Amino acid sequence: MCGRIARLGVAAAAALLLLPATAGGEEVRIVRRGLDGRESVETVDLEDYVAAVVGAEMPPGFPAAALQAQAVAARTYAVLKKLEARTEGRDADLGTSTRSQVYPGQGAVDPRARAAAEATRGEVLVKDHLPIEAYYHSTCGGRTESGAEALGRDLPYLPSVECGRCQDSPKARWTRRLSAEELGRAAGLGGAATSVAVTARTPSGRAAAVEVASGERRVRLPGPELRQLVGLDRLPSLAFTVREEPGAFLFEGRGSGHGAGLCQWGAAGWARAGEGYRQILARYYPGTEIVRMY
Repeated sequence: MCGRIARLGVAAAAALLLLPATAGGEEVRIVRRGLDGRESVETVDLEDYVAAVVGAEMPPGFPAAALQAQAVAARTYAVLKKLEARTEGRDADLGTSTRSQVYPGQGAVDPRARAAAEATRGEVLVKDHLPIEAYYHSTCGGRTESGAEALGRDLPYLPSVECGRCQDSPKARWTRRLSAEELGRAAGLGGAATSVAVTARTPSGRAAAVEVASGERRVRLPGPELRQLVGLDRLPSLAFTVREEPGAFLFEGRGSGHGAGLCQWGAAGWARAGEGYRQILARYYPGTEIVRMY
């Protein structure tokens, strides 16, 4: 432990003490919900967990450096959540859905995802000697969003940064036609929407606030709230413009996800351009460093 204290600092050493080693390395506790609605907690080797998450979160055909960047981000997120759970006395560290990280279970894991986890084994992104909040998303559409704007997390390593490498994503550009009834219902107006307008944008150009009206009734919603109400699949991102059509509104946008942190399709683009996973991670999480925590 003394060598690790010297490299990571006292805070990280204290964090390591909360991570009991097992024969296979570290473990995480995953809460799963059965078909009967009952929840159970499954203990999984951390590297097996990371490999499964990489296989679920990224296309396995992505370049190795992109998969490795995803492995470090997924491991960092898991380690942070484990530390939080231990500190707060929770029975489980992580869930299995997109609200946590997509974990499909320990079925067949693509060997490329397994290789990415093994190549980065134990590596975690840190800032001030502690694991960071390593958020990531599918496609930024050209520029990522700051953590403050996307998630209410004003963190120095989650600024809005230029990406410009995710144009191959199937959601680099998208169009959605939402009916007036659907929008009015989502906004809680009790009738079909008669107008929809973006009233404020973030510095990256995403919708910060949207006003929806139904006749004389109108409501102004934060962009993220509107996206939740309408459905994340219906509005893939907040980087959109909107115009009225007969009985509907046409949203034309770019990107997919909240936009903060690692852009997965951007990581693939930078990997194809010759960048290694360390360069990719430094691009999307500036000011952090990679350490091997076990």
